[in-house]
Amino acid sequence: MNHISKSFTSDDGRIYKSHSWEQREGGYRRCALILGNGLWSVSKETRLVDFLLDRGFRVLSLESAFGSIELPRTRLKSFRDAVASFAKETLPEGLPLYLIATSFSGSALLPSAAEIRDIAALALISPVIDLSAPKFKVPLFFLPKAELTVEREYLSGMPELLSGFLESDTTLKFHKRDLKAAAADISKALEKGFSFPVAAFAGESDPYLGEASRLALAKAGAKVFSYPRVRREPGHDRYADNYYADLGSFLDEVEAGKSRP
Repeated sequence: MNHISKSFTSDDGRIYKSHSWEQREGGYRRCALILGNGLWSVSKETRLVDFLLDRGFRVLSLESAFGSIELPRTRLKSFRDAVASFAKETLPEGLPLYLIATSFSGSALLPSAAEIRDIAALALISPVIDLSAPKFKVPLFFLPKAELTVEREYLSGMPELLSGFLESDTTLKFHKRDLKAAAADISKALEKGFSFPVAAFAGESDPYLGEASRLALAKAGAKVFSYPRVRREPGHDRYADNYYADLGSFLDEVEAGKSRP
């Protein structure tokens, strides 16, 4: 396996860390771009990376997320622009791009994914559709930030599967205006529906994705996969094997559809 880690400069001059994985040089037929949850580096998701490599993907990631532990926070527009420019610069001509976006990163990209070069499909991992559902801490009105305490127990019903990823509760930071803008964008996107395949994967015990949000996604045309007694990280909880099987079925179904005359 070839792994390259380097800096990427977005069109607005911001610098991000990026990754690229290949089984062998040129030995792939499609690309996957992973955007993480802001809690840990995508490079730690070795099972997901290996899973995609084994299915013939070149795997890319940009170490940026909507909502982050550390300052400075990447603003909503900067995050979307960085993803779009990264795809434009790194995606080989003519290859389809499968976007895999987790948590609030999926929420941020849901309305703008259609603008990303050669997008073939979007897989949302535990997206937050109703941004009023999480209990944000909003400081005094003249301060721009909003914070969300992420309790480790919210992420998995089997905390031992989070060993090496997140060892304690932590706090994600956002800009209040970005949350408001993202909420409005998500509402419009769901009303419009999707022009390409979209699927959502989430635990039934996810505290941020209720039944109304699942129904809204399904009504907009997304396939929704749910897992009983699973919380916010289906890849790090009971039934993780089921999650990977469903993700693989969705990706293969998209590829099969593109190959039909």
